[in-house]
Amino acid sequence: MTSMFALWASALLALVGSVTEVTITPMESQTSVFIAIDGDVQYRDFTMEGPNRLVVDLMGARHALPRAEFTEVNRGGIRSVRSSQYSEDVVRVVFVLDERLGYTIVSEGRGLRIALQNPSGDFEPWSSGVYALRAPEPAAAPEAARAAPARQQSQARRISVTWTEAPINDVLLAFASFSGTSIVPGANVTGFVTADINDQPWDVALQTILSGQGLVAAEDDYGIIRVDNITELNSREEIEPIETRAHRISFATAAEVQTAVTPLLTARGQATVNPGTNTLIVSDIARVQNSIAALLSEVDIETPQVSIQAKLIFVNRTNLDEFGVTYELKDSRGNQINALSSGLADTDGDGVADVIPQGEASILLGGNSVAALGNATARVAGPSLQLLTSLVMGRHTLLGFIDALTSVNMSDIEASPQLTVLDNQQARIHVGELTPIRVVDAGTTGGGAAPTAQVQQQETGVILTATPHVTADGHILLELETERSAAELAPSDAGFIFRRQVATTRVLVRDGETVVIAGLTQSERTEARTGIPLLQELPLIGRLFRVVREQEIQQDLIVLVTPTIVRSN
Repeated sequence: MTSMFALWASALLALVGSVTEVTITPMESQTSVFIAIDGDVQYRDFTMEGPNRLVVDLMGARHALPRAEFTEVNRGGIRSVRSSQYSEDVVRVVFVLDERLGYTIVSEGRGLRIALQNPSGDFEPWSSGVYALRAPEPAAAPEAARAAPARQQSQARRISVTWTEAPINDVLLAFASFSGTSIVPGANVTGFVTADINDQPWDVALQTILSGQGLVAAEDDYGIIRVDNITELNSREEIEPIETRAHRISFATAAEVQTAVTPLLTARGQATVNPGTNTLIVSDIARVQNSIAALLSEVDIETPQVSIQAKLIFVNRTNLDEFGVTYELKDSRGNQINALSSGLADTDGDGVADVIPQGEASILLGGNSVAALGNATARVAGPSLQLLTSLVMGRHTLLGFIDALTSVNMSDIEASPQLTVLDNQQARIHVGELTPIRVVDAGTTGGGAAPTAQVQQQETGVILTATPHVTADGHILLELETERSAAELAPSDAGFIFRRQVATTRVLVRDGETVVIAGLTQSERTEARTGIPLLQELPLIGRLFRVVREQEIQQDLIVLVTPTIVRSN
């Protein structure tokens, strides 16, 4: 079986045009980039800006690199490397540069040599070959496996082969010969493999076969893949030396990250926090250190900020209409009540009328006399129109007061709080006062204990509390609570009355969209009639014997919110 596979692998390796590796090495004052190609191909090159890139298209080639993207290269002016099967027979390799650099390209026997200007000085060599196979993560629960995001498809060379009861060591030797990678099995790696692989990346096929045999593969820093039994690997980890690394946290706090990495630690590992430098210090084996570093690259990322602008509009309109007719009947030689106006009467019998001030009544104890009042205590307060009529009938005078009032009051109060907060964090703004409230405890115990008083502080004014959540499609899930409140003295000894308008909601808003989260209209209409009994009910002329007060109050509250994602430059 092994000889058949060797013949098949030799035929596959004879194919021309496979792009197998990219290496970056220092060379005097230049950066040397070599693209390894199995066969002769033609190429074209050009540069792009925003960011600066060098693009090399290889015509008549096939993509066989282990990955499509290599980030964090950061060597010799090259920031990262991307590659893809741009078309059926064209492989595109893109070098993302720190700045615009001069370059030359020379075709060599097994590939292309690119000489770039080197603005950063000496650096460690880099090769895409070390990414051919990564160490697998520890086995996870089925639920976690189902919830994990889909991994990027492997770009390794594809293999098609069938094994029937083949020894595992022969299978590993075949994979090593096909991939050109050193694979070393452990002492306890035994078993037989029966598998049918049809056009799959070789590294994926290898990991699948090893997983079915209860084996795992780990690649060291030199690119050598070691295959071991899972139990042997766990036993070796128990005696593996402990490493201590410091992970500097940039966008979160080390205390927050500590809870996320603790489940990854082994029984001998520990993670401590240095709050002074916001650093997470981890002591554990190398596998755990690498897993924590990979997790931190996903967790410790820049969080978007959200600017929240709210507007609270409170409109209060009051319409007041009052109309009333009041009467007073005076007797110049007898009784006078004088509640509405002063009067004249001969109180001492000298034949000369004396002035009686308003509010001071004159009472005749003997003889015939009559005085009367109508609606005296129900007059319109502060009228805008007053009419006075008088009717003299012998010694009696009938005075009539007509009062009318129409008023319209309108108040418009607007508050526009604005705040900026990190995604998934709560923000709160309060513009107003702290109203002290004294609470008196009279005491329930005997002995004549004196009452005790405590002072509590109640917030009033405009209060905005918001927690934004930025979704994957750029929307904002906003948890919001707005309040407008004011304190008024209570009519009794209760202390204060707090008038509040509160809106609490959870709403999904597009970036920069204004949404009305609350709207309330409250109307109150009152009518009061005071008049002379029976007479005020007469049709047509009944209004002449009563005082009417009509009041209408309308209050409108509108809350508008505009969240905007703050994007960094």
